[in-house]
Amino acid sequence: MTQANPFGGTKTLDTKAGQFSYFPLSAVEEAGLTTISRLPFSIRVLLESVLRKLDNFIVTEQDVKNVASWNPKSVAAVEIPFNPGRVVLQDF
Repeated sequence: MTQANPFGGTKTLDTKAGQFSYFPLSAVEEAGLTTISRLPFSIRVLLESVLRKLDNFIVTEQDVKNVASWNPKSVAAVEIPFNPGRVVLQDF
């Protein structure tokens, strides 16, 4: 069985309101999967989504790797789980 946090993607932020978990994209970069600055914003949003939803059941480590290795000149024929609710609707 794989570890629950294979990319070290969960960080904790302490605030007056309590502790909150967040998923910095730098963890994927530190794992050597991509250079975040070269990715378009839309792909960064997808990458944060799959990293946040990583459970190795619906969203797998391979899904994270597929999004992180996005290349506009070589589009891979793979599907990725897309869960836009939090990202798209967070301001409502």
